[in-house]
Amino acid sequence: MVTTYTVLKTIHILATVAWVGGGAILVMLLARARRANDTGTLVALIRQLQFVGPRVFAPSGLILVITGIWMRADGYLGSHYDLWVVLGLVGWAATFVTGNFFLRPTGERLGATLAEKGPEDPAALALMGRILNVARVDQLVLALVIVDMVIKPT
Repeated sequence: MVTTYTVLKTIHILATVAWVGGGAILVMLLARARRANDTGTLVALIRQLQFVGPRVFAPSGLILVITGIWMRADGYLGSHYDLWVVLGLVGWAATFVTGNFFLRPTGERLGATLAEKGPEDPAALALMGRILNVARVDQLVLALVIVDMVIKPT
């Protein structure tokens, strides 16, 4: 039987897959291109990330938290103060803030630097490295949130 809970949970999981899975693939591809010193691929992937971030990752993150709060508000998930709920919200907030207030503006700066100085410029390479390192940590936090959601520590 399809209930509000099953619909919300399905949407919640699909949003998680889009946000975390898409980000993980991009981070792996960026790391691979960086190890290979393939600046052309790095630049292309950064541009794809700039496109996908506001169109897929940010909306997915919002849908994910809205459906989670909705499931909690309808009484499906226990108390708002359960440790796993608090940890999930803290992790979500950390990655949402990182994406919107570090990765996006740094990516925009990188885009301007690439347009002005080219992909071999040391400033552009440094920005690419910074974006990749922060994105790796961001993906780790998201993975920990998933573990938290599965284990549900109390």
